[in-house]
Amino acid sequence: MFLSVGVRVEANVEALNMVETAGNYGKHRRVPYLIEEDGKLKTVYVPALSGESLAHAYQEHLVKEALGLDLPVCDDCKRNEFYKSMNKVHLKKKVDPIPDDPKKIEEAIVRACVVEDVGGFLYAEKPPVRRSSAFQVSYALPVKSVALFATSEPQLHARHAQMDASSKKGNASEQMIYYVETGTALYGFTFNLDLDAIGVSAITSEPILDKSEIKGRREASLKALFRMLSSGQFGAKLSRFFPVGGITELVVAVTEHPFVVTSPIYDDYIERTERRLKVLESLGEDYLLVVADSGKVPEEALKEAMDYLGEKGAF
Repeated sequence: MFLSVGVRVEANVEALNMVETAGNYGKHRRVPYLIEEDGKLKTVYVPALSGESLAHAYQEHLVKEALGLDLPVCDDCKRNEFYKSMNKVHLKKKVDPIPDDPKKIEEAIVRACVVEDVGGFLYAEKPPVRRSSAFQVSYALPVKSVALFATSEPQLHARHAQMDASSKKGNASEQMIYYVETGTALYGFTFNLDLDAIGVSAITSEPILDKSEIKGRREASLKALFRMLSSGQFGAKLSRFFPVGGITELVVAVTEHPFVVTSPIYDDYIERTERRLKVLESLGEDYLLVVADSGKVPEEALKEAMDYLGEKGAF
């Protein structure tokens, strides 16, 4: 089973993805973006959230959900440090001595950690072992039709130092000004989850785990997505720059085989997704399509998709 989610989220005055600091200036991530204006294509630079940032947040939620279901998570991932068994130092925490067979290395890692099972890893030693992530996430980019209204703007802030009468001026600054570049946009991003890849070897395509544990890990993966979207707990600087806004639209498609919803950066993404699914249906593939807009909240749509997957025996 394959789940694909398209999300539109309005985020005003956010600092979810900062990329560098130059002096007292923290810069928001920006990317080149192709739009059409007056019949001509042009490139503009718009605020964006990286897929890496969203993936990190998802895996943090996956840690919590997995532990809540009493599923294994390695010590590194428990600390939200996703090294992913990248070398001998980290792999020896899971299996020692390290086997020479790539299949046994993959099996040991998958058995030891849900996050590396679902999120993939690259063991860059000899023999190298690579496992692709079962989930995929795009950059969050401004919706095409309103991309020109997306903006990033620095905001002035100040930190103050406590000074008493004996303090010599010149030893310490009484205040320091700094700037945080904030972004504002209606963002769209896509999240995919291949449930069939969880607990299954990427080398042999054979199950590594028994059915009950695979179902438990699928459940944790779905709950992590639900929690991330419902809580808005993704990105940086939430303590003082929690985005003003929220999810405005969401579409969920569940299919037997990989299928990705049309990107929500396009205004007709729901209609195009439905038309594409009907073609699949004419070829004999069942699907579920749930849309959350003005008549349904995102949590209702996600819960409906989870119920459907439960009825299908996915978890």
